[in-house]
Amino acid sequence: MSDAIDQNALYPIREVARLTGVNPITLRAWERRYNLIEPVRTESGHRLYTQEHIDFLHETLRLMDEGIPISRIQAVISEAPPRQAATSAAAQSSDTRHALLEKVAQAVRLLQVQALERLLDQIFADYSLNPLRILLAEVDQHLQQHDNSAVSLAFWRGSVLRRIQVRLHSLYTQPLLPSKRVVIHKAANTPDYLAALVTLFCFEQGYQAIEIDGGVPLDQVFAAAKSLSIQAVVFVDQDASATAQWSASFAKYASMRTWLFGSEQLAELQPASVNCELRDWSQWFAPLNL
Repeated sequence: MSDAIDQNALYPIREVARLTGVNPITLRAWERRYNLIEPVRTESGHRLYTQEHIDFLHETLRLMDEGIPISRIQAVISEAPPRQAATSAAAQSSDTRHALLEKVAQAVRLLQVQALERLLDQIFADYSLNPLRILLAEVDQHLQQHDNSAVSLAFWRGSVLRRIQVRLHSLYTQPLLPSKRVVIHKAANTPDYLAALVTLFCFEQGYQAIEIDGGVPLDQVFAAAKSLSIQAVVFVDQDASATAQWSASFAKYASMRTWLFGSEQLAELQPASVNCELRDWSQWFAPLNL
C-alpha cells in the first residue's frame, strides 16, 4: 500500500482529528469563532477537509506551541516573511500572557467568579493543550508564590477543573468512543485539574481515557486494568512526591504499558521496565503511541 498523500482527497472531521490531534469540538469552534478554515460541505451539510486544510492545522498547532494564541494565527500565517511574523507575534504573545496572568490572579484573589469565567473562556479558546498546560501551571505557581492563600488556590483549581470536565463530558458522551482504553491515576500531591488535563490529552491522542481517583492504591489500579484488558496506565506525579510508589508498581506490572508524567527530576531516573516511558514536564504532551 502506498503512503503517498493524495492532495485531492477529502477527509471527514474525525479523520482530520486523528491526523492532527485537534478534536472535532475544538475544530468546529475554531471555524466558528475565528474563520480559521472553511471546509467543503456535502449536500447533507457534513464537513470535509482537504490536505491543504490539514497542513494548515499542523502549522497552526506549531505556532500555538510557540505561544501564539489561536486568535492571532490567521494574521500570522498571512504575513510575510512567516518566520519574522511569527517571532514578532510570539513577542506580543508573551506580553499578552503576562497581562492575562495578572488579570487571572486578581480575579482569583478577589474571588470574582464571573471575571474568572470570562478569562477562562478566553484561555481555553485561544490555547491548544500544551501551551494551555504551561499557562495554567504559571498561574498556579504565581498564586502559590505571591498570594499564598489556600482559599484562592482552591478557588482557582476548582474553576479550572470544572472547565476541563465540561470538555471531558462532551467526549465521554460521543456515540462512539475510541477502542483503546488507558487508565489515568495521580499522586496525592498532584492537582486534580492536571490529571483531568492529561485525561483530555489522551482523548485527543485517540484513546478512551478513564480517570481513577487518586485515593485508590496504585497496585489496585494496575490489577483492575490488567483484569479488564486495558491497554495502558498513566500515572501523573507532578512534583516527584510518589517516586517510590510508582516505581515499585511499574516494576511489579512490567508487562503492562505505562507512562509516568512527572517533573524534570525524571531525567535522573531509569524506567522501571521496557514498557515504561518517563516523561518530564517539558515532554508531557508529546505524541502518545501504544
